[in-house]
Amino acid sequence: MLTFEQFMVEEFGDLSEKLILFAKKAYPKFGNIVIMAGGAASGKGFIKDRLIGLEGFTFDVDALKTLAAKTPAIIKRVKDELGVDLVALGANLKNDENVGKLHQIIGEYLGLDDKRTQALYTSILTAAPDRKPNIIFDVTLKDLQKLEKITRQVKGLGYDPKMVHIVWVVNDIEVAKVQNMDRERVVPLEILINTHRGAAQTMLDIVNMGKSLKKYMDGDIVFAFNKVDVDSELGTSDKAGKKIGMRGNTKGGSYIKTANYFYIKRSGMPVMALDDINDDIRRKIAAYVPKNASWV
Repeated sequence: MLTFEQFMVEEFGDLSEKLILFAKKAYPKFGNIVIMAGGAASGKGFIKDRLIGLEGFTFDVDALKTLAAKTPAIIKRVKDELGVDLVALGANLKNDENVGKLHQIIGEYLGLDDKRTQALYTSILTAAPDRKPNIIFDVTLKDLQKLEKITRQVKGLGYDPKMVHIVWVVNDIEVAKVQNMDRERVVPLEILINTHRGAAQTMLDIVNMGKSLKKYMDGDIVFAFNKVDVDSELGTSDKAGKKIGMRGNTKGGSYIKTANYFYIKRSGMPVMALDDINDDIRRKIAAYVPKNASWV
């Protein structure tokens, strides 16, 4: 009988050729931050659901800001008022009593009623860097200030900079305009164009940072092209079971057979210089994004 991995390779090819992996690991359980960047209607949700080899909480940037800002104050207040060392309490979560107490404290001091959110905040605040939950941010990343805010906050919460990654979803601006009209919440045209222009410029700035990028993040950076019927090919499964990029009962569902993405940076390694990026790739980016950033 084939193992799951052998079955996947036999039917769909090498997993690493389909999935975007982070730090070269498929579906790591802990410690990763993934920033999904790209303009409005670029298809970030499609790439996240079908191609990202990682599962995690989709987290609101403003919520992270609140948590990061309150963390030292929460620890001090709990210590002063309750005589409880929050960090020490979180270090022994095999004890059910400690877990309940920790959730209660965080719920009261952060005003959180939702148990799932309480559990998430607990694991962010108290877990070791390699045991903190994976978090995915869905943002445009239209300026470097957003990158600075996110990376500063996650580092403050104990995440390893080498596990902070970026996936830039690059879609043809004309396709995004059409897709935008089919969305439940249509983005005004001028704002949509501005988000694509901003994301393209931010990613160009990131490439041009060189070694100084490490002060923000040091994980993987991936450019994922996402023009429909051009950059990816979907297949349809006639079997039930777990498939790449699919969840739940997959019979009759679709999965990604081919995808068009490349790594501009690997975790712990320098970012690729602009002149070292293949000319065809740079021309493709220039053809997709609004005419502002000097990719060629």
